[in-house]
Amino acid sequence: MSTVSSPSGSWTRCTCGICFGHLEFDSQHVGETVQCPHCGMPTILFIPKVWLATPGPSVSAASSDQIVCSSCGTMVDRNAKACSRCGQMLRGTFSGTSAEPRGSFIEWWPESAGLWLIVATLLIVVVGTPLYWLQNQYAQMPKPESEWQQKSRWQSEAALQMLKECTNVIVGLSRIIHQSVLDADDNPQQWSGAITAEYINHMGGIERTNVQFRFSTDTGTDGLMHVHSSFDLGGLSIKTAKRSQGEY
Repeated sequence: MSTVSSPSGSWTRCTCGICFGHLEFDSQHVGETVQCPHCGMPTILFIPKVWLATPGPSVSAASSDQIVCSSCGTMVDRNAKACSRCGQMLRGTFSGTSAEPRGSFIEWWPESAGLWLIVATLLIVVVGTPLYWLQNQYAQMPKPESEWQQKSRWQSEAALQMLKECTNVIVGLSRIIHQSVLDADDNPQQWSGAITAEYINHMGGIERTNVQFRFSTDTGTDGLMHVHSSFDLGGLSIKTAKRSQGEY
């Protein structure tokens, strides 16, 4: 490409088919595809039918209202959508003497759409994945309990733990008659519990027992304090109902 301001010898000018910037070249290269120095896009060199004036600081009103067809070189109205001579679709509304690539965005947008899609996907993966993980971690975190909610949960756990202990330890357990928990203290380790239960002895008779419980606490994997029960062997007493099994 030459950067000489005016043609000499066999040098001539044409416009870029993409940005309509002026190109100066040797006429023997007509028909070749070159890279436009203005917009960087490939364009075909041609000899226009109308001589292109050298761009200057001032442009006449007549020339500013016309553009050059990149296919045949015919001057057409800048608002026309196609060349009146060859039917070539015109890309952009540019002055025949302007070298500004005003329509270049339309040209590179289809190719860059794929790049933007890749960038958007990477942003979703890089930003979205940590946010999704943090949301799951927050959902699994124990929610703060009020004092009333905490004590209600401890009472439910204490009653359930006593029933489990009776089921596992009292052989021949028939039924639970009464269950109570003394939970006036705010500390579950100071609570005490009692269960009155009936069981079948080895002779087939029904006997009654009063079982005392004490409680302990520990912190579970969920970060909350939980209540556990165990037999208070010092308070264990058994009373025989002295009734035959047939009376039930």
